Amino acid sequence: MRFDGQVVVVTGAGRGLGREHALQFAARGANVVVNDLGVESGSDGADISVAQTVVDEIAAGGTAVADTHSVADAEGAAAVIATATEAFGRVDVLVNNAGIISYGLFGDLSDDQWHRMQSVTVDGTYFMSRAAWPVFRAQGRGVIVNTTSNAGFAGCPQLSHYGTAKLAIAGLTKSLALEGEELGIRVNAIAPMAITRMNRDAFFSGAERESEDWQGELRSGKIPMGPAEIVSPTVLWLAHESTTVNGEIFSTSSGKVARVAFVVGEGWFDPNHTPEDLRDNGRVIGELGDFIEPKSTNDELALIPPLFAGHVHT
Repeated sequence: MRFDGQVVVVTGAGRGLGREHALQFAARGANVVVNDLGVESGSDGADISVAQTVVDEIAAGGTAVADTHSVADAEGAAAVIATATEAFGRVDVLVNNAGIISYGLFGDLSDDQWHRMQSVTVDGTYFMSRAAWPVFRAQGRGVIVNTTSNAGFAGCPQLSHYGTAKLAIAGLTKSLALEGEELGIRVNAIAPMAITRMNRDAFFSGAERESEDWQGELRSGKIPMGPAEIVSPTVLWLAHESTTVNGEIFSTSSGKVARVAFVVGEGWFDPNHTPEDLRDNGRVIGELGDFIEPKSTNDELALIPPLFAGHVHT
């Protein structure tokens, strides 16, 4: 798959997953906007050289420009897209990768931790998508690849704020895919798992991190999670013009790629039910049975009217 002449914006592309996405797009001919503030994993500090370092890596065999605007507000997001259009004249792909992480039990989370997480993760994806949308619409085509997480749809202790933000991204992905379809805009998401700077503290000691030995541990198979570069091929596949997938989420980690679905069970029906009825039929309600996988809210609503046959609603 080649991206010759296409313009790809990758947010949070200075390190970790974003860096790998940028490098692999560039290696296949894309013009890449490397957006990164250079903040620490918890969003503290800033180092504007981080984005430029990736641009310099790409320069040996590709084309890229650095961008250090924040994605967490409308002005910053618009400036990121402006960087792309001013440098290359268009935008073909937006990869919403920027994110932060912090850990804490729910009862110990501060309001600042909560709001900061939503600002970078949810607002960042929203503002960037909104800034790119009119460009895509004018072109009659465009691709967005978002970044969600199994911490959202499966849950994870000490990451309630992170999981909440990431699950919101899944919802945004589904809705934008439906709206964008008639405009030639495809929107999908990945749910990646990889050892990066953001989460390595949970797996390696300080000494291992300092010596970079943890990189070797990843490739040895001793750690049940792969390095970042194994995730990027899923992003490139979803971004390519030959791919028709739309509105989907894919788990990708360590070489395993699988579609993630939100399903609704066959359930139990009685329009006159009471709380006691639900208690007594809890087992049936809890089973998936012949589940449906709704592609929009209308898909599930359409199943309700036939169920009324033979029932008298009181």
